[in-house]
Amino acid sequence: AGKDNLSGFEKRCGWISNPTPANWWLTDKQGEWTIGVQGGHQAEGDLPEFPEQKQFWVKTNGSHGYGCGCLVVKVNPKTKEILEIQSGKALPIKQCKNDPSLKKAE
Repeated sequence: AGKDNLSGFEKRCGWISNPTPANWWLTDKQGEWTIGVQGGHQAEGDLPEFPEQKQFWVKTNGSHGYGCGCLVVKVNPKTKEILEIQSGKALPIKQCKNDPSLKKAE
C-alpha cells in the first residue's frame, strides 16, 4: 500500500461528472466509478466545490455538467462504487484534458 492509503482510502483523479441532479460519477484511468445515483447509492462525505468559472466547470445541462478533480476515497472495486469521500480538490479542466490516460469527457 502506498503512503496515501489511509485505512483503505486512495487518491483518484479524473473527470467528475454531474449530468443530472443527484447523479455523480468519477472517471479515472481505471474507468467509471459511481459516486451517487438519484434514489440509489450515495457516497458518504462531500465532493469539493467547483468554482463557477468555465475553466473549472463545463455546463452541459443547466448548472449540471462536469469538472476535473482529485478525490481521496474508499471504493468497492467489484461494484465500481465510491463508498466514502474523505477529501477532494477541484482542478482546472485542462489538467484532465491534457492527461493522456483519461478518456475525453462527454
